[in-house]
Amino acid sequence: MLLSITGSLVGRVLLSLGIAVVTYGGVDVTLTWLKGQAVAAFSGLPAEMVALMAYMKIGSCISMIFSAIVVRQTLNGISSGSFKKWVLK
Repeated sequence: MLLSITGSLVGRVLLSLGIAVVTYGGVDVTLTWLKGQAVAAFSGLPAEMVALMAYMKIGSCISMIFSAIVVRQTLNGISSGSFKKWVLK
């Protein structure tokens, strides 16, 4: 009980000072959609183009890019598809 009252009081003080926390959600859903769109864009290509892209390791490049995005988001504190960021109003 005391902890919830103290947390509420601290939150109100920070809000009155113009400091807030913004929560961004849906990051994992967006990444899954984006990766699906990238794969779908390649499905309509002719066989020669797919063979050339396989030779150039385009799939590995896409995987590296998405892995780098996920690592950066993990370092920024994303957990369960959302992250919180302190902002000044």
